Amino acid sequence: MIHDLQAITAEPDRWRYLSAQTEARDCSPLQCYVERRLNGEKGAEWLDGQSIEQAVRTTEMLGGLLAYGPSQKAKDMTDDMWDTAGRAAWPLVTKGDAELRELLSRALLKAVRMNGHPSPRNSFGMLYGWLFSSRLSKDPGPIRDIVREVIIENVPLVPGQMLLGTPVATPRLASIAAIAGAEGLHSKTLRNVLELAGVLDGTQPLKGARNVVADYALAKPLIERAKHTTPVMQVPDMLSASRPMVSALIELGKLTRIQDHDALKSKVGKAIDGRSIRQVLCFLQESFEAVKHPPEGHVHLAKAAEKTRVTMKVILELLFGLHLKTVCRLKGHHGFSGVLVSPDEVRACMANPPDNVSDEIRFWMG
Repeated sequence: MIHDLQAITAEPDRWRYLSAQTEARDCSPLQCYVERRLNGEKGAEWLDGQSIEQAVRTTEMLGGLLAYGPSQKAKDMTDDMWDTAGRAAWPLVTKGDAELRELLSRALLKAVRMNGHPSPRNSFGMLYGWLFSSRLSKDPGPIRDIVREVIIENVPLVPGQMLLGTPVATPRLASIAAIAGAEGLHSKTLRNVLELAGVLDGTQPLKGARNVVADYALAKPLIERAKHTTPVMQVPDMLSASRPMVSALIELGKLTRIQDHDALKSKVGKAIDGRSIRQVLCFLQESFEAVKHPPEGHVHLAKAAEKTRVTMKVILELLFGLHLKTVCRLKGHHGFSGVLVSPDEVRACMANPPDNVSDEIRFWMG
């Protein structure tokens, strides 16, 4: 048989005897293809890009799966069965890798384990055993990459997991437990965030974190936010700001929630992204001069809002828009506790609004 070419070369007398005892059969399409390849001719394009050994082995392993199902073991195959396998897979391999990917994907999704995840071992049978064998010393050809890509596309994996000799840096699918472990998050926290974002279906019956699967690509940006979760109650102290000031900063988009969602259902969703807190503090430090003594007429933001009878949101919009040119901050003061503005400058901006300000400023009726 074709898959025993090396053995034929090594034991010619034995194979001559066996051939004399074996009933003749028509040359299979795979055998005819090999003969043409040995004569320097071309045939099926996808197979032509492989060595003869790769092409034959791939065709027979695929045929074994097609003809006898995933429970059939290669070691139990007879010569007649290998011949049948080669014939069974020939129409598939001549069509190229697109048809092959589709067939493997369908086979994979048919074999679902008790946890609801597809099982490559139960789906691919002897093909799996061949490609995943620790004794596989020769390059099996492009079939390995195809099987790997089909598995990545359909099976939940662990970030960094070795798959057919190559680590999977970012799986397309992964369980909540696997993602949480790789990203250093608690699985319950991660699940709450993903449900709020709609990445997980919160209406489905609850399952363990090991069984709930998420699209890693969709989850990744949310994971980065979850890593920087800061409870809203802590933000005033971190910025040395009042609660109304924090609310105004959220409304202006200077502070961002972990989830900007219409129906925030958890403390996680309402929490603030710590990176936006650091950005606000950096803005204050880099944008305004630090002084030892407050300039004449300059007051804290809350006092300025009181004197000018405008909202804290308006003061902050002018501040972050850099429309107030004389803003300063007191040395030794943290965050907003040291920021000083001139009420007269605020009034001037309200009387003659700068470009690109909100309607609240442009149509102020003070």
